[in-house]
Formats: sequence, C-alpha cells, structure tokens
Amino acid sequence: MNRILLNACTALVATCATFALHGCASGLGKLDPLQAQAEIPEYRVDAGDKLRIVVQDMKDLSSDYIVDGTGSVAMPLIKNVNLRNRTLREAELEIEHILQADKVLKNPKVSIQPLDLRPLFVMGEVNRPGEYVFRHGMTVFAAVSAAGGYTYRANTGRVAITRSINGAPVTGTASDDTPVMPGDRIKVVERWF
Repeated sequence: MNRILLNACTALVATCATFALHGCASGLGKLDPLQAQAEIPEYRVDAGDKLRIVVQDMKDLSSDYIVDGTGSVAMPLIKNVNLRNRTLREAELEIEHILQADKVLKNPKVSIQPLDLRPLFVMGEVNRPGEYVFRHGMTVFAAVSAAGGYTYRANTGRVAITRSINGAPVTGTASDDTPVMPGDRIKVVERWF
C-alpha cells in the first residue's frame, strides 16, 4: 500500500513539475502569436524614415526627405505634409492632392521610394543587443543573426516582438521565420530551465 501511494505521489510530482517547466520555459506564456505572414500589415510611413519623393516635372520638389518627429516632411512650395501612418501609395496621393489643391500643378504625378527605414531593435539574450538596419524581407532569424545570434541562455523557440499597428504598440510572440517590420522591438527571453 505504501509503495502504491509512493508511486502515485511520484507521478503527481512529475506531472506538476512538467506543467511548471512548460509554463516557465519561455516567459512568453501570456502573449499571443503575431499575425501570420499573409496578414502582415502593409508598411506605413513614420518618424525617422528617409524617403525619395519624386514629383514629375518639378525638380525643385524632387529630393530625399526625412520624416520628422511629427510624421511630416517639409517640402518647398507646399510646406509640411503629414505622412505618418500612411502607406506609400496613400502618401503619394496626399502629396498629389496638396499640389493640386494649392494650384502648384494641374495633374501632379508623385512617386515615393523608401531609402532608409526605421531601424529595428534586438535585445535580451543575444550576443550583441542593439539597433540594426532594417532590410526588406528580414525575418526574426536574420535580425537575431545580425545581433550575433542567441546566447546559451536564450529561449530559441519563440521571441517577443513589439510593433506599432495603427499607431498603437502591440506585443506578441514570433518564431524564427516571422517577418519583421521597420521599428520592431525584438526581445529574446531567457530560458529558465
């Protein structure tokens, strides 16, 4: 009878330990996964982005601009244009609208090309935490690799990413193949056991 009770207690302790280890393994248990790759939101302009804006037939307006802290670019003839939280096409249409409304051009054609986008940040259990240049098509794996790879204490299965979605910070979990966006903050958490 004592042997059966001992075996039952041992099994109960092992089960509790398994659940405890599973819950403590990453520190990310309460976060939802970020959106799947097909659902990644389209890139939106924000402060710190460097954009090449070309206005057809207007060399004085065509130049490289840096989006300031208010989300605007200062362009000759039309002053400040707020581009924050707009897709590139929406930003082109906004500049075209202003050029037409201010009677600078009758039928303006604007093209915007991103040059340098906001950096991303990799912190936590990586060998060289810090700020890194965003590249199109970059994944969590590429960002962590740029930061020198995982430390021996890192939870390599999942990381936390905080990104701005519709102007609000959203934090979720991600795996190595999750695409990253400009301005993302990637945190590699410590593996507890």
